[in-house]
Amino acid sequence: MNDASPIDEKRHPAQPRGMALLIGLLLAPAAWMTQTTLAQTIAAWGCFPHERPMNAPAMPWLEHGIVILGLVTLLLGLAGAAIAWRNWRRTSALASMLKEHGTIDRYAARDAFIARAGALASVLFVFALIATDLAWMLVSPCGGR
Repeated sequence: MNDASPIDEKRHPAQPRGMALLIGLLLAPAAWMTQTTLAQTIAAWGCFPHERPMNAPAMPWLEHGIVILGLVTLLLGLAGAAIAWRNWRRTSALASMLKEHGTIDRYAARDAFIARAGALASVLFVFALIATDLAWMLVSPCGGR
């Protein structure tokens, strides 16, 4: 008995699944957004308690916490970039194979486009994660260095 759906029968084994495409497209941008939002929120709480600026953080773990947050989000961004790169390689190989056979598969073309967009976005946002990490390490969140 064959339990495969008609959609799965048309899917090439090298074609990435939808979840892999989604992760490759969104993980690095989500990591950067998380890093930026959480780091700025934590810095605001630690450096401006009671709406008055301080030269040193009110929370002694603030700078270390921001560095740890930056490293964790950088690892997430790199994981997203690795998945996006793998998706791009797999879809480009599939597109080349289909082109050689003279067939046009709109689903494969769609997946190739999403994989390319994910790879390009991931590279951009990994660069943004690194730049943001360097900024947090060089400049004190409270301005007291």
